[in-house]
Amino acid sequence: MMRYRILLVLLFSLFLTLCIFCLSDQKNLTHKASFYAVGDNLIHPVVYRDALQRNGSFDFEPMYESLKKEIQAADISYVNQESPIGGDEKGLSGFKQFNTPNDIARDVVDTGFNVVNGANNHALDQGTDGLLNEINVWEHFKGVFYTGTFKSQRDRDTIPTFNKKGIKIAMLSYTYGTNDIKPENKYQINYFNEEQIKKDVAKAKEQSDMVMVSAHWGNEGKHEPNAKQKQYAKVFADAGVDVVIGTHPHVIQPIQWVKGNDNHRTLVAYSLGNFLNGQSTGNESNALGGNIQFNIEKQPKGITIKDVKWKSLVTHYEIENPLDSKTRQNFKMYPLADYTNNKAKQHALNTTAENEMTKDKMESITKKVIDNQYLDDSSY
Repeated sequence: MMRYRILLVLLFSLFLTLCIFCLSDQKNLTHKASFYAVGDNLIHPVVYRDALQRNGSFDFEPMYESLKKEIQAADISYVNQESPIGGDEKGLSGFKQFNTPNDIARDVVDTGFNVVNGANNHALDQGTDGLLNEINVWEHFKGVFYTGTFKSQRDRDTIPTFNKKGIKIAMLSYTYGTNDIKPENKYQINYFNEEQIKKDVAKAKEQSDMVMVSAHWGNEGKHEPNAKQKQYAKVFADAGVDVVIGTHPHVIQPIQWVKGNDNHRTLVAYSLGNFLNGQSTGNESNALGGNIQFNIEKQPKGITIKDVKWKSLVTHYEIENPLDSKTRQNFKMYPLADYTNNKAKQHALNTTAENEMTKDKMESITKKVIDNQYLDDSSY
């Protein structure tokens, strides 16, 4: 009898050990990563002239300085490089066919961004040579993932993926158009096409833990998503995309969870608005951008998106001669939470009668557009 008791005790001890091991193993199978994204890095001539150094180089890094700590703290930091890096030798330019200094890439990377999108309406502004130059520029930086434009059919057909902290993420990119400039080869950039998107997402889901989409869409200057945005948000959700990061409208738009097939939910940030920019044809809404932040958690059962938060950002700049928009200067990004009404009084937009640039107005726009569940004291 004593022998059986001893055996039972040993078996029970073994069972407890195995249970503890299993629980520990499950915990070890949980992977977490933080995500940070901003909108359009749109480098108008007034911006790169403000960054011009005496030796002919450009230094944009001080313009991003106040955001650097938070950007670098995230495991994944995304930016849409709206104005193409077509090659300095082609001559620098602004709207309508941009060409941004190569130095912007170095400063974007030094600021902490490690995921860069190039699929937008300005991607072909400098033709095939410019497109290839941009790809080559970003490929130069170790640890930086660039996607959105492609060198070959093989590159386009390969699902763009990167690994971060044990999570394999596919990043697909689509744009509504390229300002009536047709690509020399169709593989160079992806346009919105429902059937192609379904194929891409299905393939991406087979090869990754999580599927994200960079969507360049919407109406410029409108805070509400249009019918096409809502249509494709549903297409993405039905296909099983996890997150959609929207850009292009140059103003902020809502964050929503969109329900797809089989109760799948897709987090859609319809537009993050402008990031660093020198847009002169708009108003205070164009100086207000934002970033979306969340945590990604991977477990054996799948991916969970948690702790979704919004923070508004301001592109600050001043002006030497109010009658000459080309004299705008002192460009710098600020979190709206750190911006003050005293600082806003110095903003160049306050030199025109039709605009009123105040922190209070920026807060009001934020609260009107972004649902309260994504806001806290640091949001504005």
